[in-house]
Amino acid sequence: MSPVSATGGGKHVSVEAAFRRKALSGNIMVKVGSQTAGLTHVDRVYWPDEGYTKADLLRYYWKVAATILPHLKDRPLILTRNPNGIAAPSFFQHDVDVSELPSFVQTVTSEAENGRMIDYVVCNNAATLLYLANMGTIAQNPWHSRTGSLDNPDWIVFDLDPGDVGYRMVCDLALAVRGVLEGLGLQAYAKTSGSRGMHVYVPLRAKYTYEQVAAFAERLAARVVAENPLLATLERSKSKRSKKLIYLDHLQNARGKSVASAYSVRARPGATVSTPLKWAEVERGVDPAKFTMLTLPARLARTGDLFAPVLQRKQSLDQVLARHG
Repeated sequence: MSPVSATGGGKHVSVEAAFRRKALSGNIMVKVGSQTAGLTHVDRVYWPDEGYTKADLLRYYWKVAATILPHLKDRPLILTRNPNGIAAPSFFQHDVDVSELPSFVQTVTSEAENGRMIDYVVCNNAATLLYLANMGTIAQNPWHSRTGSLDNPDWIVFDLDPGDVGYRMVCDLALAVRGVLEGLGLQAYAKTSGSRGMHVYVPLRAKYTYEQVAAFAERLAARVVAENPLLATLERSKSKRSKKLIYLDHLQNARGKSVASAYSVRARPGATVSTPLKWAEVERGVDPAKFTMLTLPARLARTGDLFAPVLQRKQSLDQVLARHG
């Protein structure tokens, strides 16, 4: 049963009026523009140590909806669901039952490697964003490509996954990745992962295959590691990897892979958020724990969307691929 039908009756209120309330409990039917979304068990505690509830998560996503939605638009989502909060088991969901979805939730069908057809949710409106959060989808994990060109990613992402090192080292490695990319004439953009790492994005024209992009990312990562052996490693196995190094993960660029979106809350202590950064902040060093769903709206009001260029800049790999295959 979908959350919309599960709420039963009750008075419909505007989403603005609902989220102006300091305390929310039970089930609520909210009007989001022309759509009606059902929000259930909104007082359920999602972050036990902090006491943050599902209502706090819903309120955050409503506040940042206009900013996060362009980063999710037309992209299949891999749902990581924590319906009972971060201390309880979570599960992944790729395929959804289209017959159970509210009318405002869009989907796209894609063929998996085993030939199975998968229906993915596509989050193209604020009602869908609230619907997903209400299902316990704390983090939003979009594909690297859009519905009009599912086989052609429009960004590359490097996932900096630290061992037992300080965030200063993570920042230094992100700067090293940027330096190599700039040497190839490519602009890059950084954001915290929302955990202990960092993501470096390279926006692209959606004309290259996943295979081409993945091969380029692998070569670039190998070059960065070769030039920074005291910072980074390509060793995938955690048991074999030095805890004093950062894993420069380029493997997230395969078709169907994803990382947490910009402005996505993470199922981590403190309700941290994957937060776009200015390169000047990376150079100075930042504390990723300070970027949470409580602090992010005020930061966003000051900085605007620092990741907007990732959507606007359409960079070419033609010359790089011509030189390096």
